[in-house]
Amino acid sequence: MSSSPEVTAAEPARTGWRMWTRTQVYVLLLLMLLNMSNYLDRGIISILQEPMKHDLGLQDWQLGMISGPAFALLYSVAGIPIARFADRSNRITLLSIALAVWSTLTAVCGLATSFAHLVLARIGVGAAEGACTPTSHSLIADTFEPRQRGLALSILTTSIPVAQLIAPLIGGVVAMTLGWRAAFVIVGLPGLALALLLWLTVRDPRHAAKAEPAQPRNFFADMRTLFAKRSFFWLFVASAFMGMSITATNAFTASYFLRQYHFTLAEVGALMAAGLGIAGLTGTFLGGWMADRYAGSHGRSYPWTCAFGAVLASLFFVIVFTADNWLLAIPFLLLANISTDLKNGPNTAVAQNIAPPGMRSTTSAVMMLAVVAIGATLGPLIIGTVSDIAAARAFPDLLGDFVAMCPGGKPIAGGAASLGEACAAASAQGLRTALLIPCVTYVLAGASFYMCGRVIEEPLEK
Repeated sequence: MSSSPEVTAAEPARTGWRMWTRTQVYVLLLLMLLNMSNYLDRGIISILQEPMKHDLGLQDWQLGMISGPAFALLYSVAGIPIARFADRSNRITLLSIALAVWSTLTAVCGLATSFAHLVLARIGVGAAEGACTPTSHSLIADTFEPRQRGLALSILTTSIPVAQLIAPLIGGVVAMTLGWRAAFVIVGLPGLALALLLWLTVRDPRHAAKAEPAQPRNFFADMRTLFAKRSFFWLFVASAFMGMSITATNAFTASYFLRQYHFTLAEVGALMAAGLGIAGLTGTFLGGWMADRYAGSHGRSYPWTCAFGAVLASLFFVIVFTADNWLLAIPFLLLANISTDLKNGPNTAVAQNIAPPGMRSTTSAVMMLAVVAIGATLGPLIIGTVSDIAAARAFPDLLGDFVAMCPGGKPIAGGAASLGEACAAASAQGLRTALLIPCVTYVLAGASFYMCGRVIEEPLEK
């Protein structure tokens, strides 16, 4: 590897936040691409779940299981031991291996022939992707000086809306032309090339500096230190509610427009690209600017910006999911997604500001437990389950049992046209009812973010 064009993430930075080196820019770019791969997988499955449902005969609770617990539990739980390991090992090697594994398993989702196959593949994807967030944040902190990290982390976070912009376009267009299986393969395989590039051209700052490995810390003592801070407790609660709300709306909004307004996959892909991608980028930059502009001495504007966005999102999503026509629903969907992404940079920043020195990777991993293990696990599963129950109640009793007569949301073979219409109407009504739940949890997230800001004691500058 001595002949490779290797760069060092620990190359000394010039003085001043504006003076980024080429190495810093290169490392940030690769980590952005890695994070995009991390989120592309989640973005594409929400677009593909309707054809998957019809092809494999799935119910909404099973779609919720695939988007939620099957992925989220291992993603978040694996993040803790991986973060502890990352504090004492070569993070570049760790990230490269993890990226190769989750990319391969994303492609394997396209080979699934049953619900069980999909669950197993998603479990593997989640376990591997657990390395992404805590390790990336730790590398950014070691690559950039303290006064450079805020902007660097904000730019890293833009990988989320960029992925949400690309994923629906790939999912919608490819699924309509080549099928949903090909879409998984097309999203997964490029990650293998990126993993090789990362491994060959970047060195871990600790490895480059030949620093002594960090001494093992007591995990339970660290947890007591974190949760003794009231600000971190409320941030954890807020992040759990926010994770529940965002994953639920992201997972089922595409299905809602397909069922309620009979959009095509290409149309809903373009809508989600605009709603999650372009609107998300707008919200990310706006939220970062707002939080920095009004930070003050303790940075209370960071959680309060998140609170403001959560409450606005609740109001806008209520309009989206109760609108009588799509012409009214679409502009409020864009506003809702701008609002949800106001928290992208500020949420990460307040966690790093609260984190004690030497616990930044662990703090990031613990936050993943809130967002993913609690939020992303419960959100889609609750929505899918309530949707099935509400759809069964909306289905006419004279036509029989909804699950038996409408497997996968479509009528049984040989069913009359009226049965098909009844299945479609019940499925749409069930999902519309269920999607009002995250409108409530957005408000709970906003209240918790507000409380976090009220009790912050740590000064912004350390």
